[in-house]
Amino acid sequence: MLNFKITKINKNLYLLKDPLEVNLFLIVGEKEALLFDTGHGVADIPSVVKSITDKPLTVVLGHGHIDHANGAYQFDEVYLREPDFELCREHTSSEFRDMLLSRLSASDLNLGFDPDEWTVSGRCNLKALEPGTVFDLGGLHVEVIDMAGHTGGSIGLLLRELRILLDSDSANSHCWMYMPQSLSVREYIAMLERVRELDFDVFYVAHQDHAHPKSDFDKYISVAKNVTLENSQPYDGWAELKPRIYTEGDVSIVINERTLR
Repeated sequence: MLNFKITKINKNLYLLKDPLEVNLFLIVGEKEALLFDTGHGVADIPSVVKSITDKPLTVVLGHGHIDHANGAYQFDEVYLREPDFELCREHTSSEFRDMLLSRLSASDLNLGFDPDEWTVSGRCNLKALEPGTVFDLGGLHVEVIDMAGHTGGSIGLLLRELRILLDSDSANSHCWMYMPQSLSVREYIAMLERVRELDFDVFYVAHQDHAHPKSDFDKYISVAKNVTLENSQPYDGWAELKPRIYTEGDVSIVINERTLR
C-alpha cells in the first residue's frame, strides 16, 4: 500500500489517492467490487484493493490518458470505450512512461518502485465498454455514462442508489479541451448539459478530493459557452498545440483554435 492514501467516503465508496496524486475510486457492493481508473501504476494497486475487499473485481478506465491508465497492466483485463483504445496504447507505451519519468523530481522517484521495470511493464488487455452498461455489484448498480469531450472515449460512472457521479477528468474545474484527442467545445457543452439532467446529487473528480455539488456543472457550462480566443490567455502547456486558458471565478477551461471551431 506504498504511499496510497485511502479515504472511506461511505460504506460503498473509497477514494484511493495514488503516490503521484491522482484519485482512483473503489466501489464495493454486496457481491462484487469495481475499480474506476488505475492512476500511474507506480505502486501495487491490487494489494491496496485487497486491503479493503476480496470480492470479485471489475476494472474500468475513465479515459486513456497516462495518469489514469498506466496501472492497468496490473490487472488481467480492463474496460475502456473503444474511441480511447489507441490513446491508451500510446499513453501506456514505454515511450510515454519514459517521458513521465523525465518530468518527475528526485522525491517523486523515491517511491519504492523500480522505474526501469515500470517502464517496460507492458500494456493491458482492453475490453470494449458501451455507454448504458450497468454493473450490478449487489445492492448497488453502476451505470456507464457517455462523457466524451476531454477525450473521445471519456466516461463517467453513475452510482444509482448513492446518487453519486464519478467522472474522472470529464467535467472538472480545470478542464483540458485542447489535446489532439479532445472533441470540440460545442460537443463538450452538449455533454455537460445532458449529464447535468441525470439523477445525482454530488460528483467526484480525479484531481480533487472533495465532493462537488451538481450545480458546479452550471459553472462549467458557463465557462465553456463564454470562452473565445480573444478573451483567453496563453497557457503553459504543449506549445505546439497553442493552448489558451479562460477563467471565471474558480473554474477554467483550456482550449485552442481547433476545439473552438
